[in-house]
Amino acid sequence: MPEEDHDAPENPLHKKLGLRPRTAGAIIAAPEDDANPLLPLPEGFRVLAQADELASLAEELDFMCFFARNRAELARAFNLLRNKLAPGGILWISWIKQSSGRRGAGPPGDLNENTIRRIALTGGLVDVKVAALDHDWSALKLVRRKQ
Repeated sequence: MPEEDHDAPENPLHKKLGLRPRTAGAIIAAPEDDANPLLPLPEGFRVLAQADELASLAEELDFMCFFARNRAELARAFNLLRNKLAPGGILWISWIKQSSGRRGAGPPGDLNENTIRRIALTGGLVDVKVAALDHDWSALKLVRRKQ
């Protein structure tokens, strides 16, 4: 019987989102510890408490997931997120579902898929996929608009 690799568990959510080991990636403003649906993270990923920390990174990133609590927070962070995205990179914007019990993080209805889409399109990104991360969070996958 072959020996199993317990250090690299198969994570269906990672596969769905495109999180891969040794990718230049960052998870930004994620929920704390057990509430973070992306844990454990693949090797090489950074965890940043807020989007402002991206400014100190020299390189562009191939993968980012930003957990936005409200529209104002996303609007403030969007240009920095877009500017740190590598040309073929993926940016997931996560928001708290309307049905979540965690609505206290922002006014109900303040941020949703349509709002994120409008901000992205205005900023030169397009949405290509939506995903449920867990019972509290959904995410919209954004990429650079093809010229």
